[in-house]
Amino acid sequence: MKSIRGGMGIGDAIYLAAVVRHLVARGQRLEVCTAWPEVFAAYADRLKLSPFRRSPIDVLAHYSRRRNWRTRQFEDVCIQAGIQEPVELRLDWTVTDEGFVRRLLEPGLPVVLVQMPRAPMGRTDGIGHELLPDCRRIQEAIDRLRGRALIVQIGSGRPLFNFSGIDVDLRDQTSISQLIDAASVASGMLGYVSFIVPLAEALLKPALFIWSRRGLRSSTGFVRLITPAKILERPSSLHVVDNCPPAELEAAVERFYDAIRLPQ
Repeated sequence: MKSIRGGMGIGDAIYLAAVVRHLVARGQRLEVCTAWPEVFAAYADRLKLSPFRRSPIDVLAHYSRRRNWRTRQFEDVCIQAGIQEPVELRLDWTVTDEGFVRRLLEPGLPVVLVQMPRAPMGRTDGIGHELLPDCRRIQEAIDRLRGRALIVQIGSGRPLFNFSGIDVDLRDQTSISQLIDAASVASGMLGYVSFIVPLAEALLKPALFIWSRRGLRSSTGFVRLITPAKILERPSSLHVVDNCPPAELEAAVERFYDAIRLPQ
């Protein structure tokens, strides 16, 4: 049995789950070292789940050593894990709390998850703070979707910007399993580079991400490398930079809405 880990974050765990899904389907026996065992629920009966540890491990499924490569981030995860063939970024999930998701779906509107603005990468030391975009642009997107979608805020901790027009505020209100429940029944997601990117892409959800101009021009090398071309895996993941003209943001929101709206 080989031990495997990714990074510490929820997004890292989602990437790792896709790798584990691929390896388990090929008959490998794995010990998965993770701080987020709930993410691996679909495969738990075929794994040994252990608390997160950095070492000793046999397989590292993380992108940090390949930031400068002209590859996508999830591709980096797979290459670092020693996988040569294509791997689908996919999270298998069965809803765990039917009553919870029923309340989200009851209004009959497309459900859009919006990530609460927080310190990027969960850091409190200020490193990478330029990755947080001008949240007024996310607010503009919310305003354009208001009344046409159920806007549901997700996240935890202290918000760095308070959105208006939120229909359901789940900040600090969900377990990890309920968070993924909500994501699995959502029509789409709106946010910035963070765990919401792999969450949307692994659940095959349309998404609109607002990128930070300051991040793209950061004096910190690894921050400057966190570009849409590096991070985004699927064509259904739209993006604009936070200094884009109003018409560009408006067009992106309308494309996003066209992708999420329920059949008439």
